[in-house]
Amino acid sequence: MNSKLKILIASSLAFLATIFPQKISNAQTEETIIRRELIYVGVREDSYWFGSRDDKGKREGYCVDIAYALAERLSANQLDPIRVRFVTSTVQSRWDMVKSGQVDLECGPNSISAEREEKYGVNFSAPFFITATQVLAQRGRQEEDVNAGKAMVGVVRNTTNETDLKSSYPEEQIENKFLTRQQGIEALADGEVNGFASDGTLLLGIAMAMNFDMEKDYTFITINQENGRPFCAGYGLILPGGEKNSSWQRYVNDFLANDKKAQRIQRKWLLDDLSENSQMLYDACTQE
Repeated sequence: MNSKLKILIASSLAFLATIFPQKISNAQTEETIIRRELIYVGVREDSYWFGSRDDKGKREGYCVDIAYALAERLSANQLDPIRVRFVTSTVQSRWDMVKSGQVDLECGPNSISAEREEKYGVNFSAPFFITATQVLAQRGRQEEDVNAGKAMVGVVRNTTNETDLKSSYPEEQIENKFLTRQQGIEALADGEVNGFASDGTLLLGIAMAMNFDMEKDYTFITINQENGRPFCAGYGLILPGGEKNSSWQRYVNDFLANDKKAQRIQRKWLLDDLSENSQMLYDACTQE
C-alpha cells in the first residue's frame, strides 16, 4: 500500500474541496444529463486498472466504477436515476468524442497538460493518479542497448510518451507506427522492437496480462529529462472545453474531492497494493 501517494492525492483533493463547495448550481452539461437521464462516458478497453474487459468480456476498472458513482451523485434528488452508457474510446478518438459531444466525459490514463487543452479544445479534471514514461525491455543486451540509445523503441503515436521519448532518445531509433500499447508490447515479445515506451503503470498491467516474467526476463527503463527527473504525468478526466463548460469541470472536481464513494473507488483500483515500480515513479515525481 502506497501511503505517500495516498497522502499526496488526498491532499490535492482536500485542497480542491476548499475551492469547490458541496453545492454547485447545475451547468449546461449537468442539465443535459439530468434531462435525458443518461450520462455518456468514454472508456478505454486497453488500460488495466483504468478500463479493460474481464475474462467474461465485462467492463471493469477505475473508470467504470467512477462513472457509476458520478451517475449516482447526479441522481440525487431526481425522481429517476441517471443511467450510464459507455462508449469505447481510444488514444486517437478520445479528444473528438468529448469535443463533439458524443460523450460527456472520457476517463482513462490521460496526461494533463495546458497544451492539450488548447490543442484539442477540452478541459481536464483534477489529477487522480501520477506515473511517468518508461520503456519495457528484455533484460540483458536489449536493456543495455536501450540505455545506450542504440535500440529500436516502439511507442504509440501522438501521445505524450512519444513526445517524451523524442526529447531524450535518438529519433531514428523510434518506431511510432503503433496504435495501441497492446500492439507495441506484442511487437516487443516478437522481437520486432527492442523496447516499448508508455506509462510505467500501464506497461506493468499489460505485461502482467501477458504473463511476462518481470523478475527474470523483462525490466523497466526510465526515460529522464536533462535535469535527471522522469517525464511525469498526472491523469485527469477529459471534459468539454471552454469557459461555458467550467461549471461542469467544477462539478466533477467537487465530486472527486468530496464524494466518499469516489475516494473508495480510487483506493480500490489505484492506491492499494501499488507495485514497487509505481512507488519508485511516485518518489521520483514528487521529490523537491
